[in-house]
Amino acid sequence: MRQGIRCAINCGLFGLLLAAGGALAQPLPVLQFDPPKGFTGSLGKDPSAHVSMNGDAMINIYPFRRLNGPFAEQFRRTLLKELLVPDAQEVRVVAPPEIMDKVPVVGAESSLAARFVENRSGAARYRLRLAIYSAGAVALVDYNTAGAEAYQRNWPALAGVLDSLKVVNAGAAAQAKPAAKAKAGATGSVDGLYLANTQRFYPRVGGAPGSGDWRIATRYYLLSADGRFHRGYDLPPAPGGDIRKFDYAKAAREDAANTGTFTVKGGKVMLRTGGGETVEGSVSGEELAIDNMKFKKAALK
Repeated sequence: MRQGIRCAINCGLFGLLLAAGGALAQPLPVLQFDPPKGFTGSLGKDPSAHVSMNGDAMINIYPFRRLNGPFAEQFRRTLLKELLVPDAQEVRVVAPPEIMDKVPVVGAESSLAARFVENRSGAARYRLRLAIYSAGAVALVDYNTAGAEAYQRNWPALAGVLDSLKVVNAGAAAQAKPAAKAKAGATGSVDGLYLANTQRFYPRVGGAPGSGDWRIATRYYLLSADGRFHRGYDLPPAPGGDIRKFDYAKAAREDAANTGTFTVKGGKVMLRTGGGETVEGSVSGEELAIDNMKFKKAALK
């Protein structure tokens, strides 16, 4: 009898472990979005941090990570601030947050938002946090501004991000079909690494949210021979520095907002990210022109 009970318990526990292991083995959903217009920042990081040009507002977008426990209950209790990087977590909330139910996000199972005011070192920070739940995981959009005026002034940029949000499974995010091999007519193949110097905002570690410094940084566009692209700062994370080994499929899963496909026709370049953003530019010889910037083709592998 005891042996039968032990077997039932062990078998049941084994089944639960198998189920849990299967859930953990499933790839996380992907949150696709368009970067906020008029903001700059560290695209493709965790979080993907975007700062307004005068530093009075920040939009941090956190990719999906597993959530243990009931989504709505945890959000109402802590606003899931424990999932934010330490410097971005609210210190003292002035009044009970205003919770908004059923915020629509394409592809999400559920989503909740909260508006609240934080007292940080005597200064009021106006904030909004959107939590997006799907397949046992949660992603966050955290809007943090230096006062009510900054909240309203930068709202159109945040609204653009919110309107573009879409949850897809990892497989769908990686299935962006590359175009046929892209050529630039008489100028030859356009594939390669294009670099430009620009101003980039670096948040100050340990400082108040939105504080930091502007520095010269390298911005790049990496175009493949089969019509895929990736953009970012510094240099692409390619094995051994060989851009021919850059993993576009992985980038599409982890950073859909900055990865996608492109076509070239008559010297005009049309790029479309996995998040649905369309960017137009032109290519001539060794130069790529996008967003009023000129990128020079690098003499690198």
